[in-house]
Amino acid sequence: MAKSDGVPAYVIFHDATLAEIARNEPDSIEDLSQIPGVGARKLERFGDELLEVVGAN
Repeated sequence: MAKSDGVPAYVIFHDATLAEIARNEPDSIEDLSQIPGVGARKLERFGDELLEVVGAN
């Protein structure tokens, strides 16, 4: 995601947010929305792709 946007990865999601995603293993947009650091804009832009990466879709 970051490479395609030409920005460092931490600009998309901080390490703490990624750790929470890995720990919680969300399987829906609703689950993902409960993780600190994942706001409405990031859900809209990256939610589906992120869920695919964590194996939810």
